[in-house]
Formats: sequence, structure tokens, C-alpha cells
Amino acid sequence: MTDPRPHHYRFAHRELARQVLEFGPRLASPAPDGGSLLPVLVGIWDDYGRTLPPEHRLPSHGLDCRHLQVDGHRVLLVTLPTPTGAAEAHFVAAVHPKGSKKVRYLTLEHALSPFDGSPGTVLGEWDTNGHINYGQGPSPVAELFVAAVLEKVAPKKRGFWRR
Repeated sequence: MTDPRPHHYRFAHRELARQVLEFGPRLASPAPDGGSLLPVLVGIWDDYGRTLPPEHRLPSHGLDCRHLQVDGHRVLLVTLPTPTGAAEAHFVAAVHPKGSKKVRYLTLEHALSPFDGSPGTVLGEWDTNGHINYGQGPSPVAELFVAAVLEKVAPKKRGFWRR
């Protein structure tokens, strides 16, 4: 199994997660002027890289983001540079669920089968208590990740007899 690269892993799992959980719903909403958060994300990536030894720094090529609104949920979808190591993220999502006061931070992580080394994904979430592993995730396609994220954050429908 390939170890995660420190810059890639720590950006997605520590630095960006911390900032999303700290700044909350504002990050999941588009800027009033319609501007992109990409320059901000590249700045965070580069600033974080400067804290690492030069041999661990990575360029931001492939880093991208866009805001979505799906069924009343506001989402900042971040595409990361192509992952090569286990637990490096393909995507992360800062989600402000409809009717909620807080934001959630979910990841789609690159994984390798311990049996045959075949690639796969793991769906995860970071909250103030740590990391939650939801198990096997979808193929690393943005639309499939967003669908999996919305399934996790949408309120569960209750049965007819429950209140």
C-alpha cells in the first residue's frame, strides 16, 4: 500500500477540515459577488505547503472547487489533485444541510484493497470529535460523491407509524 503524501493528506484531512468546521456555513455558500473560492483554496494549499520540508510540498495542479445547491442543501465541492496514496482524498465537501445551523465535512478517500491491491474509495467525515469511516464509497466521480454525501446529511425519513 502506498503511504499518503503529507501535503495532500494533511491539507484535506486536517487544514481544510479545521477551517471548514471553524468558519461553518459561510464556506458552503457562494460569495455574494459570485466569485470563486479557488484562489483562497490555492492560497491555503500553498501556505500549508510552506510549513512542510521542500521535498513534501506539492503543486496545486488539479485543485478546484464549485458551489452547488441540491434539494436545499448548500455544498462546496472541492476536487483535489489526483490522489496516489491511501487515504488521500479525491474530493471533499463542505455541506450546510437544509435547516441545520452547522456545516459537515465529508471526504472521498483513495483506498487500496488489502487483498489484491485494487483501487477503491472510502467515504469519511470529520467532525469536532475526529474521523468517521462510513466504509466503501462510490467511484471517484463528482456526481456520485455528491449523491453519497447528500444521502448521509439528509434527514432520515421516518416510517408511517413513527413520530
